[in-house]
Amino acid sequence: MLAIGLAPPFASSQSERVVAVEDREAYVEEFNYDPNDPPVIDGVKGLTETEIAEYKQKIRQAEASGPPQDEIVAGQMWSDKVGIPEGVDKADADQSEVAIAKEQAQPQARSLRAAATQCKTFWLTPHRVCGAILNRYEALGGMASWLLLPIEGQKTNPDGQGTRQRFAGGFIYSHPTSGTHAVANHTANVWQRHGWEAGWLGYPTSGEVPVEGSTGIDGEINGWVQKFEGGQIYRTPVAQGFQVASINGLILEKWQDMGGPSSDLGFPIADEAKTPDGQGRFSVFQSGSIYWHPQHGAHVIDGAISLIWLLEGGQDGPHGYPISDVYLDDEANIKQDFNKGTINLKDYFDSDEVVLVDGKEIAKDFVDFLQIYLGVDISRGLSSQRTSPQTVESRSTMQAAQAWYPAQNSNWEYEQRILRVVSPILIPSNYVYNLSHPQRTLHDFCSYSQDLWGEDAILFNPSNRVADYRGPCARHDMCYDRISEYDLRVVTCDPSLRQELKTVCREAYGTSLSRANCWSTAEGMYQVVKYVQEKKNPV
Repeated sequence: MLAIGLAPPFASSQSERVVAVEDREAYVEEFNYDPNDPPVIDGVKGLTETEIAEYKQKIRQAEASGPPQDEIVAGQMWSDKVGIPEGVDKADADQSEVAIAKEQAQPQARSLRAAATQCKTFWLTPHRVCGAILNRYEALGGMASWLLLPIEGQKTNPDGQGTRQRFAGGFIYSHPTSGTHAVANHTANVWQRHGWEAGWLGYPTSGEVPVEGSTGIDGEINGWVQKFEGGQIYRTPVAQGFQVASINGLILEKWQDMGGPSSDLGFPIADEAKTPDGQGRFSVFQSGSIYWHPQHGAHVIDGAISLIWLLEGGQDGPHGYPISDVYLDDEANIKQDFNKGTINLKDYFDSDEVVLVDGKEIAKDFVDFLQIYLGVDISRGLSSQRTSPQTVESRSTMQAAQAWYPAQNSNWEYEQRILRVVSPILIPSNYVYNLSHPQRTLHDFCSYSQDLWGEDAILFNPSNRVADYRGPCARHDMCYDRISEYDLRVVTCDPSLRQELKTVCREAYGTSLSRANCWSTAEGMYQVVKYVQEKKNPV
């Protein structure tokens, strides 16, 4: 018998899971998967990538060693010629080889009725695969597919509707109305949390497919989705941080209206959860959240306001539940309305105090914001332990001449790291960078804030990519230079700056978790730039 790592059964209903604000981060961590640590489903642990590769190699070697024996001949079986993976019973392997030989000697089924009842045996396992499940299995590639080998026989579903069969890499479910579909182990792990087909997800109505319109980093697909009768389960790529989570109902509708995985939120990274007051529900995504309340509806909360709201207690804090999405007011300030008041990002960036960082004056509000809400310290130029005074002076001189900056869309060696500078929006060729200019704030890229993001946020930027804000900031400077009337500048130039900063973060980090931190930083920077210009143009 094929024995796939037995482990204690896992059973936990998370559809009604209550998660407090202070527990959100730990809750999301539960959904991070290690591809080398397959999930335990109904007490059976899956195979690792290394083990799967070994199985496939043995199968290929066996088929290449000659035709199957139609009776057991000592020393002449496939298992004798190529060996068998650990955990496989030799008697089962040999019996399956004999069965394969006899099946191959039989004439092929010619009618649809005969094909529907046809069964086949696969090497190493005594469990035959039949009918609609066999058709789906072979369509996916059979033993060469991610399903690998059957590890259980075909069974009738508990509700008496249709059948199912378990494979090393997942399951195939066949239902008379929803069809026959394969479910990978990681998706099945989410499905079992919610009660399998008897739970709110119901039966699968599709296989797992790449998300339409995916634009992955370095050519990698952004992720996959599988649809069920009651909702959907999404999976993100291994290389970008591996999460599998379900989503349904009004939160799913809100997210899909925004564009689903292609939206600013990216993929869901944790199952929907309940708030402690028993009224609200929320889903966490790669770049934000959607909170739903029966009186206020479903609303997105993301970016810098999300960081502030969560740190100040979320729905249990002074602001309460969101009653709008994030928006720009008439003066292009970033705001969001809650049932107990409004968060105006402008209120968090209203100080004239500045500090010197890498030769550039940075608003202290911005430095504090990054440290308090993101845990990122950019004040290296202020610490003798990080940077010597000579280096600070040197960087100051270099930055004044724009020599410290890396080239756009280049590889940048920075503090013993090789970083990729991502510059989707280029600095206009006629832009003049000049810190000595009489109108300095129109010639210094992003006034009193960062021009790049990622070089110091190592914990938040494992991809070693740097988001380049210089193009949007230069274009914003030139927009202000071109339009003399301040009110027109605000409604024309500022929204464009915000949108272009968002584009930079999206292109630099795709749907990875780094994008959320890039975007929160960009919104803080945006508000600093607005404060500087407003000070120059008092109402």
